[in-house]
Amino acid sequence: MERPYFNLAELAELFMMKESSLLNAISNESFVCPTYKLGRRRVADRQVVQAYFEAKRAEGLGRITT
Repeated sequence: MERPYFNLAELAELFMMKESSLLNAISNESFVCPTYKLGRRRVADRQVVQAYFEAKRAEGLGRITT
């Protein structure tokens, strides 16, 4: 069963960022997806991240089909 969240390492890989850059973006409140603390870990909801990528994909497809 898939976890309902992505951890920082997974987020960094998905967004092609270094973990340190990701932490800076989160700290500066400039990261595109909300994150939250789960115990000692900072995570992002899997469905929210997937919805972000789906919205970007739809935006890109809209640009090439119009």
